[in-house]
Amino acid sequence: MFIQTTRQLLRLIPAQLKNDGYLQMAWAMIFNMCLLSVALISQVSAQSLPNHIRIIIPFAPGGPTDVMGRLAAESLAQHTKSTVINENRPGANGLVGVNFMKQGSVDGSNLLFVSSGMITFSPLLDKALSYDPQKDLVPIICLAQTDIGIIVANQVPVNNLKELVALGKNSSSTLSFGSAGHGNILHAYIELLKDATKMHLLHVPYKGASPSFTDVLGGQISGMFISVALAEQAVKSGKVKLLALVGKRNSSFPDVLTITEQGFPGVDTLPWFAIMGPRGMTPETVQLLANSIAPVGDEELKRKITAAGSSPLLLTGAPFAQLIKNESAMWSKLITDKKIALP
Repeated sequence: MFIQTTRQLLRLIPAQLKNDGYLQMAWAMIFNMCLLSVALISQVSAQSLPNHIRIIIPFAPGGPTDVMGRLAAESLAQHTKSTVINENRPGANGLVGVNFMKQGSVDGSNLLFVSSGMITFSPLLDKALSYDPQKDLVPIICLAQTDIGIIVANQVPVNNLKELVALGKNSSSTLSFGSAGHGNILHAYIELLKDATKMHLLHVPYKGASPSFTDVLGGQISGMFISVALAEQAVKSGKVKLLALVGKRNSSFPDVLTITEQGFPGVDTLPWFAIMGPRGMTPETVQLLANSIAPVGDEELKRKITAAGSSPLLLTGAPFAQLIKNESAMWSKLITDKKIALP
């Protein structure tokens, strides 16, 4: 249709102009550009995603990364004809999942759901990790950030952060804080808190936030940084105590102050969750996936993210890349300045 219309327009050129050699060359160039544009448009239109798409979640089921990853899979399946499945591959703070993804295809059928810590913190701290986010992973879309708080077991005799700091400095027994693994973002928060409060905390790494939370509930460890949504019911039922929040207040707990408000500034960055793919994916596939996961104007996904206890943070392309760059620089400075190292 487009080519036919263009040819009809060419027939309307006055005869005297057709005899002008320069105009003939110009019209020929325009016509060829039109043909190229049509070919490109047809190529993009013909693109489609694979019939089966796997989203690897590199942490244990039940944690915030797992919850957000399943929401992303639901949205992708809803807006495409593809069958989308989640596959949990926990271990080594995301390394197991990354290595599993790297063995798969680059056609869009093989994706990875990530937390910000395994992209902007873990590779800087753990030199044993056999992946480089800049070389091995392609950012597709950032979906959400989540509210984080500090909880402690009921056996810990404190009710706010100042009391915890006092206990940590004066007690003969060491306070133990769990995380989702060495180099995980929850581990990063522990290091920030130690820097802000000057108290000693024993870091206890797990294979995910959920098993760490289980041990806080049971009193096996003193506490942890955790998604507020994951801990909400346990806090409200009195099974654990919420002492402070990272960065901003939470509407579910309006009386709980932030870490900064309690006199310890410097722990303000909230984690985010995103989908990435293996290096080698084409820009067209990346854009098609981003548009399919979170179409422009899709309010349903935003509502689901909010209902799951997180805040929508939809970023693609350059803004997403800049977020990664900024946070990597921040964590790198902390690690260097405080000489943080794995045991």
